[in-house]
Amino acid sequence: MDERFYFQSDSSFDDPYTINGSLEGWRNEVARYAVGNSRLAFAISAGFAGPLLLPTDSESGGFHLRGGSSVGKSTVLTAAGSSWGGRDFIRTWRATSNGLESVAALHNDGLLCLDELSQVDSREAGQIAYLIANGVGKTRAGRSGEARKALRWRTLFLSTGEIDLATKIAEDGRGRRVAAGQEARLVDLPADAGAGLGIFEDLHGLASAADLAQHLKAAAARHHGHAAPAFIRFLTRDFGGIGPLVAEHQREFLTEALPEGADGQVRRVAGRFALVAAAGEMVTSFGILPWPQGEATKACRRCLADWIAQRGGVEPAEDREAVSAVRRFIQGHGSSRFEPMGDLVHHDSTGTPIDVRIQNRAGFRRRRGNGGTEFLVLPEVWKTEICQGMDSMRVAKVLAEHGLLKTDGQGKFQTLHRVLGSSGPIRCYALLPGILGDEGEGDGS
Repeated sequence: MDERFYFQSDSSFDDPYTINGSLEGWRNEVARYAVGNSRLAFAISAGFAGPLLLPTDSESGGFHLRGGSSVGKSTVLTAAGSSWGGRDFIRTWRATSNGLESVAALHNDGLLCLDELSQVDSREAGQIAYLIANGVGKTRAGRSGEARKALRWRTLFLSTGEIDLATKIAEDGRGRRVAAGQEARLVDLPADAGAGLGIFEDLHGLASAADLAQHLKAAAARHHGHAAPAFIRFLTRDFGGIGPLVAEHQREFLTEALPEGADGQVRRVAGRFALVAAAGEMVTSFGILPWPQGEATKACRRCLADWIAQRGGVEPAEDREAVSAVRRFIQGHGSSRFEPMGDLVHHDSTGTPIDVRIQNRAGFRRRRGNGGTEFLVLPEVWKTEICQGMDSMRVAKVLAEHGLLKTDGQGKFQTLHRVLGSSGPIRCYALLPGILGDEGEGDGS
């Protein structure tokens, strides 16, 4: 027994779960300022949702607070993280997907805080969102060539940044778009609460939002690491009863907060908001949070409503992207790649039509009877350019349902039109005037 053993690790040991101050100090100097502040109350509640993932069989996922540099995002992230640890508990996006595997595993069944999305490489951003939310790392070979066991974890993560995931992914300039699954895994939430105070709505007697932010950061440095362990101690007293209790609260939340006709993607995200609400209410009932009952639910309902509003409604993300993709193309190339017809053709002083040279023609444009402009898109351009990376038939169907694409009355999306240079009618996709932005002009006829 005189042998000496040495532990060898592939990475240096890092313990973010530090403790300082007291739970009472955290309650009075950090948590109480969340009352009346929807983003702060939501983030603090989210900090307790991680331990509920296992007993409720919920998937991992995250929320991204997006806004300007001085809106207060990092302050809220610090306040949420203070339930678990101090300053070093807050991680950054400045890492590769491989590097964040061990970090995610270290935050298993807890909270992971990632600050400033702009710091990550655009080629890695989408992979990281999938990686953390999916809860499993890559399979790698060991020293002797055998397959090493992949890391696994469950976590709810909070992220901040001045831009959203879709913008970050598009930065590489290769025309990549955020997938609906990525949007569902990392929910983009406007950080500005709309009260003229950045991320806050109630300053609790302090002179400015900056003063409140400074107070919260200083208080979180003095008091941290107590609230989450206290919550876990309560949960372990009746671990088997957690799932049904949370499920009932989620059902009530979704019944009251989710609009009718919501798509499955929206319901999936709303379920995560409901889990956060349940966590906040449970922690309040245990006396850990000094909030009135219902405060966490109110904050989560407000944040869910704001997410749906900035998302543009409760329809599928693919449908919104279909409309946006076609609209972007027409707005960007409406004059340069669509040959004018009829009274859109310019004439010289003698009344002679002026020949307009169209490079790489995408179609034609003409005036409708109501004064709006109709765009006739050539089928190959529709498939290979406008609908690149999407199902062109689905895009046409979505636009027709929105009253932005003319149909033949028999369910076909291509209609016959006489155009310049053609001996007879040809089939085109006829985009109605609403495609330029005013959907009220699209009558679908």
